[in-house]
Amino acid sequence: MMMKTTRKLLFTASVAFLSLLMACSDDDEASNSVVSFSNATLTITTDDLSPATVSMSISPAAASNSTISVIVTGGTYGETFTTDLALAAGQIDIPVAQGATNAQFTIIPNEEGIRFDDINLEFEIISVGAGLSTEEFDGRFLDFTIENNKEQGTGLPYIESFNNCGPDGNGEAVQDGWEQIVIEENSFGTGSFNCYTGQGVVGLMANAYSGDAEYEDPDYTEVWYISPVIGLIDEVNPTLNFDVDRRFDAPIDDNTLAYGIQISTDYDGTNFETANWEVFQAGVTSMTANDPEADDIASTGDLDLSAYAGETISIAFIYRARNARFGATALRIANVVVE
Repeated sequence: MMMKTTRKLLFTASVAFLSLLMACSDDDEASNSVVSFSNATLTITTDDLSPATVSMSISPAAASNSTISVIVTGGTYGETFTTDLALAAGQIDIPVAQGATNAQFTIIPNEEGIRFDDINLEFEIISVGAGLSTEEFDGRFLDFTIENNKEQGTGLPYIESFNNCGPDGNGEAVQDGWEQIVIEENSFGTGSFNCYTGQGVVGLMANAYSGDAEYEDPDYTEVWYISPVIGLIDEVNPTLNFDVDRRFDAPIDDNTLAYGIQISTDYDGTNFETANWEVFQAGVTSMTANDPEADDIASTGDLDLSAYAGETISIAFIYRARNARFGATALRIANVVVE
């Protein structure tokens, strides 16, 4: 009888002890500060790629120093984005100070790596340190999106036939989407591109010559005729082809031709002075090959644009003249095709 009583007492004590442990565990869990992302979603656009702060709330305030560990999927760390707290061993560890009611880290977008794609990142709180806890699902996840608003340009083939200058056109030299920027114009107002319909083509001509000008008067002209943004984003071996004719040969100086062609990958129609422009040497070579002593407009043939594959480009045809008399040449352009 005594043995049965002893067993019963031991069983009762064990149950009481387990109940006490569970109660203590529940009390510990209840006393932890709950961590959660302040927002379930966060979106920025390529119009403003400033670093974005991700915040997590801690309630009540952290009782001691601790850590929150977060993982991220999507994007390519180091290429499309980085964070101010480095990703190490597959996770970002965010320190929590005693008394803190929030913790944060910063996402730093990389414009060059983002290019023309939308970027979707998914962050998850996978573990927390002493004194902290999370809900099973609520507040543990953040969807971060970079919406791409970059100009992707006109797709290929891009064909400019200068129809405004043709018999059914309005006579305006500046075609739809194109832009003429006069850097400097001579005092006779002859330094710009105008419609040209000679030699069986429809196109443009710039010719600064004026019979009223003195022979050697310095009277400089420079004008750029710039295409719309053309998209080569999904292209591998794009080419440029255009008809060209130049008359007379009067370089500006030993280092500057009276004609040129340059390409920009970051011109947006508003940033001419700050955009990056580079000489398209294949185009300049083709222009130089045209005989300046004859009216002989001809195609350049296909000029390789593969160096710009995956980009958007603006093409600028450039005309220059030392003065408005014998320092002036003529430049004619027609049938511009990118394909």
